[in-house]
Amino acid sequence: MEELGSYRSPSVEHARVRDAMNEAIVTCSRDAGLREMGRLMASRHIHSLVISLGDPPRWALVSDIALAQSAIDRPDATAEDLAVPATGISPEATLSRAIDVMRDQGTSHLIVTDTESGQPTGMISALDIAGIVGWGEG
Repeated sequence: MEELGSYRSPSVEHARVRDAMNEAIVTCSRDAGLREMGRLMASRHIHSLVISLGDPPRWALVSDIALAQSAIDRPDATAEDLAVPATGISPEATLSRAIDVMRDQGTSHLIVTDTESGQPTGMISALDIAGIVGWGEG
């Protein structure tokens, strides 16, 4: 089996959120329907979308699981209907802290936010953390 990946990743114990995060943030409008959200997720191979609720913005996530479940139960649901408040985390936070927050919040995604502006700068997912676990050198 060919192994692909980074050989310069720190171990989980030494990693920061910035070491594992993805800087791409895929958003949709709060009135996006299931079809639009599904196309965005599938075409970009992602598991959640970011939406802004309210003014000032409160960040929320729509997960692929919520979308899939709604396909049967709520086919007319919008992003706003499926959104759950998102927990933000600093890129400087330890990866261990991100894991704790994910476990405590029952989520597999966190929005990485700029510590000064509070604006999203990226995402971190359980899959991103798996990459550090698999490739981290310590």
